[in-house]
Amino acid sequence: MNSNFIYDWGETVRVVMTAPEELRPGQVCSVCGMREKEETKLYLVEFQNGDSVEVPENNLQSMTDE
Repeated sequence: MNSNFIYDWGETVRVVMTAPEELRPGQVCSVCGMREKEETKLYLVEFQNGDSVEVPENNLQSMTDE
């Protein structure tokens, strides 16, 4: 993994409203893992209820971007 990630472990982010329904558009979550697969940056995020899902970087936004 030689690329920089925009978000860091523990950072609070929001799933963009245009994301697929299974990624929970509009929901706030916390980054708990990062990996790169075939040049796509993926983030494992955890929601307030404890569920987690892997989300591509382009489907996340910083809470400061609002």
